[in-house]
Parts: sequence; C-alpha cells; structure tokens
Amino acid sequence: MLPGTGEWFIASPLIALLLFAVALAVASLLMHVLPSLRDSMATAGPNRQPAVDGLRGVLGVSVFVHHTVITWFYLQGHGWTLPPSRFISHLGQTSVVLFFMITAFLFWSRVLTKGDSIDWLEFLVSRLYRLYPVYLLMVALLAVAVLFTTADRVSPTFASFGRPLLDWLLFTMFGNPDLNAVQGTWIMVAGVTWSLRYEWLFYLALPLLALAARRNRPSLAALLSALAIAVFVLRPHNKFAIGMMQAFVGGIIAAYWVRNPALVRFSQRAVSGLAAIAALAAVIMLSPTGYSIAVLPALILFFVTVASGNDFWGLLRLPALRWLGDITYSLYLLHGLTLWAVFQCWFPREAAGNGWAFLGMAILLDVILVLVCSAVFVMIERPAIMLGRRHYLSIRRFRAKVPINRYAKLSPVGSRSSTAL
Repeated sequence: MLPGTGEWFIASPLIALLLFAVALAVASLLMHVLPSLRDSMATAGPNRQPAVDGLRGVLGVSVFVHHTVITWFYLQGHGWTLPPSRFISHLGQTSVVLFFMITAFLFWSRVLTKGDSIDWLEFLVSRLYRLYPVYLLMVALLAVAVLFTTADRVSPTFASFGRPLLDWLLFTMFGNPDLNAVQGTWIMVAGVTWSLRYEWLFYLALPLLALAARRNRPSLAALLSALAIAVFVLRPHNKFAIGMMQAFVGGIIAAYWVRNPALVRFSQRAVSGLAAIAALAAVIMLSPTGYSIAVLPALILFFVTVASGNDFWGLLRLPALRWLGDITYSLYLLHGLTLWAVFQCWFPREAAGNGWAFLGMAILLDVILVLVCSAVFVMIERPAIMLGRRHYLSIRRFRAKVPINRYAKLSPVGSRSSTAL
C-alpha cells in the first residue's frame, strides 16, 4: 500500500473511527437543529433500553463501514469478499451476531413477561408494519436501478424480472435471485438481505419456542409456527445455515439474565464493563470470524452486560448514538444501494483510482446516509409503526365478535379466555 494514495487508511481501523465520528457529528447536529427528535426518544416509552438502543447505533454504522471497505477492494478486482483487515471483517460479522442477540432479547423478554397472554397476531402485524415499508422502498429502488442499468441491453420479462422480484418481495426467504440478468444483483444492496431471513425465521419460530418453554398453551399459532419452520428450513435447496441461529441463543440468555436483580447489579459495575470490552476485543483479535460457536460465550458476556443497562460510562446513552440506533434499520437496508450507485455506477474510475478520493466520497456518503435515513425514519418508519397499531386495533375490534376456532377464540381485550392467534 502506498501512503500517498490513501489505500493504507482504507485498510486500517482508522477509517472506522473517522466514519463513526462523522455519523455521530451529523446525528448530533440533527439533535441540535431538530429538538423534536430528541424529545421523541425521551417519550418513546418505558420499555426502551437506552444502552441497547445505543449499541444498535454502533452496529448500524459498523456494517456501513464494513461494506464501504469491501467496496474499495471490490473496485480493485478482489471480488465481494471479506477485507484483509480482521477488525473490519468483525465490524460486519460480529455486528450481525449482536443484532440477532438484540432481536432475541427484546422478543423473548416479551414472551417471558406476557406468557399465555401474548397476542401473536399483534406481534405479526407489528413486525410487518415495522419491517416491510422500508424494505419495500429498498426493493423498489433496486428494481429501478436494475431497469435503468439494463435499459439498453435487456428487456424485462416475467421470467427474468417479475418472478425474481417476487422472491425479493418475500424478504428473499427463497434466495436473492438475479433481476433482469444482472449477475450478482445482491451486491447492489451489499447482500444485507440474508440476515432478514434469519430474523424472520426467529419470528416465525417464536410461538413454537414459547410453547416449548412452557410459557404458552398449545395454540394455532404454535402449529402454524411449526409448519412455517418446516417450509423454510426443510425444503430442498434451503438458504438457511441453521448454525447461524445460535446467535439468537445469546439474546434469550440475556432475557433471563436481566430478570435477576443481583446479576443486573453485577453487570452494571465498571469492572463488568471492562470485562465486556475485553471479551469483545478478544473475539476481534483471536478469531477470524464472528460466526464461530467458539466466540459465542464472549459475545454473550458482552451483550448481557449491555442488556443489563451498562452503558460504558454513558457512551451508549449519547442522544446522537441512540438516534443512530433508531435509524439503523433504514441505514442497514439502504447503505448498499448508495455504495453501489456512487462507487460502481456513477464514479467507479475516480473511486478506484485514488484512496483519498474514495475516502472523501465515503465521508460525503456517510453524511447523506444519516440525513436520508433520518428522513426515512420520520416520514416512513415511524408513521408505518403507528399505522400498524391502528390496523391491529381495527382487527381486534372485528375479531372480538368472530370466534375463529376452539383453540384461539378471538375475544375482547382483557378477557383471560382469549388465547393468542
């Protein structure tokens, strides 16, 4: 690597520090210019966990940095593979593992709290309205990008475009097929959709897991859960590596951990914070991957510390970092398309020819992403969440009058005879 071209910087952890600082600065500026954003976090509800929200912000930016560096090496002809830096590799892999732990922690905590009273229909509706709108935006932008880039070469047909697009619209549960003969279409979104398959597999498995944990009575939801798992896991040519599900175990352990006041007090101590950071550092330094079962205990140690409310001397409670946590889903889904548009579509020669030019574009892209994803959260994500709640309330008013089956009679709110669908 030649110092004068900036390549050394891109391949070093320094790029992560720089892009983190830029993202935090932009989020801080938004907090200052738009106090309503800070107020919205303050009134988000008692169930929000500031330390977990802050961690989510760290993870979202980490994945962006990870794919930014991969894009640089992709432009150099190395393919879409892990970069030579182990630290940068872990920014992607370990972040995804911790994302899975957050998911399992939040929703298993709900199972432990509500037990038999959990409403699986409400859960499904809330997940669809929370995840699908921005995902639909990403797929729409991807479809437009594919049609634009192939307009002079390939005419779209149902077989080459329509049918594969249906797979994408189903959260790529059946894979990431190429659109309109664009080989490696998944690279245009940095391949991020693979993790959503595991998220949805966990969601679909949750009623069955709750039944297995004896927190729920047998129900239609558990039966449908078992059927869904069979369809998505046992079908031929499945796209699931079951070993990846081990990450969700860490979140489930954390859900039990935080219900023990003595363990929570221990985890909130400064020495526990130091031990958690040391465990995370050991994973990065000693393991080439974040997906190994060998590193899972260390990552669980780190996560239960955060889940217990240890914010590492206030760092994870920074309003700017928590705002990055709020917009992480948009950032996660949309950053790949922006990387592709800037570095592979609009300025591939300029970006590939000089590391400093690439870095300058990455900084500008960092700023734009935080601003755009903030707008997407305010204009699409948050309204969709509220719409989902209203939609569920209308369903609940209807289902109060209609018995569906003897296992899950849908009855008015507050009736203990009602079981979850």
